[in-house]
Amino acid sequence: MSEEEQKKVNFREEFEAHLNSPLPLLMRMRNFIFGKETPDTYTKFSFFLALVIWLIFLIWSVLGSIAIRMREMIVDQKEINVTEMIEKRGIELGFEPNAFIGRLEAFHALSIGFWLVVFIGLVLLWRKNERFVYFFFTGCGLYLLFMWVMLGFGYYSGDTTFFDKIAFAIMVLHTAVYAYFLKREKSGQKLNFFGVDEEG
Repeated sequence: MSEEEQKKVNFREEFEAHLNSPLPLLMRMRNFIFGKETPDTYTKFSFFLALVIWLIFLIWSVLGSIAIRMREMIVDQKEINVTEMIEKRGIELGFEPNAFIGRLEAFHALSIGFWLVVFIGLVLLWRKNERFVYFFFTGCGLYLLFMWVMLGFGYYSGDTTFFDKIAFAIMVLHTAVYAYFLKREKSGQKLNFFGVDEEG
């Protein structure tokens, strides 16, 4: 086999190994979701700040949903009566007996959906698409609204931590500031890290 033919065989083998690797699939998925272009530094900062907080809330929603759905198993394995604890707290918040746990379970399931809507907004934010505000703020707004409507303001004030409130506020307020700057930039004004340069 000549050197030229050997190179072709080697190239083919490497190419086939590359196709069998999960990396190309992951790269294609990443490019499909986020696009091929990398945004500016301020957009990346805004995206990752919101993404970290989004991930914390999503994980809490998923864990909360799992804990409620598997409460019988928790009693069997850990001897912790989750149902009794939740119902006791529900009565303290003014709910009828056996009513609070159903609402809490439904809220956690809905909140996962709301956080997925927020994630669509974050993807559009990364792409610097102004429509991100509709998904992002709709998801965040529905999360708060359904918490207040389904679980009451007492749950929000007493059962969500100070960290939750501050993190949520930082995510929403900073993203609102980013949306303002993006709108100014899309209108033709130059954007820099410290604000808008009217001469751009």
